[in-house]
Amino acid sequence: MHSSISRRALLQASGALAIGAALGAADAVAAESAEARRFDFLHGQWDVVHRKLKDRLAGNNQWFEFPGTLSVAPILGGLGNFDENVLRDPNGTYQASSLRLFNPGAQQWSIWWLDSRFPAVEPPVVGGFQGGKGTFYAHDVFKGQPIRVRTTYELLKSDRAQWTQAFSPDGGASWEVNWVMDFKRAHV
Repeated sequence: MHSSISRRALLQASGALAIGAALGAADAVAAESAEARRFDFLHGQWDVVHRKLKDRLAGNNQWFEFPGTLSVAPILGGLGNFDENVLRDPNGTYQASSLRLFNPGAQQWSIWWLDSRFPAVEPPVVGGFQGGKGTFYAHDVFKGQPIRVRTTYELLKSDRAQWTQAFSPDGGASWEVNWVMDFKRAHV
């Protein structure tokens, strides 16, 4: 009798562990799905107001502003999205795109910027969301000097969002915001 109780206890414990593991796996899948959907707010058509610092990392506080449009669509079953930008910069209209991909294993996003004026694939900014704000970082070089790059994405209201770019010449001790995109949902 003692051995059957031990066997029964062992079977119950094994069953509880298996159910717990299954529930944990289901929670992990749900968490991955939720994190993989963090950019869903950006899907669709947007009118954009760009504000750029005239000279970056030069102690300058002169900004210029210009309009643009943004179209964002999901890809890979929701594990990423791709956008198309038209930027009506006073120095000449150009196109650019962003590719955003979620890595479920690392629980991080990687974002690549593709610019028609400089057609090359640069290293991505990488990061994730805390609360309602996504923050992403990369190492880069600006005017021959190593810098850190930080970009942010944030849904401000159901029809408004914002992206920022900042550079740090001192390894992240201080940041200079040099580009802001204010998105307003387009009524198509």
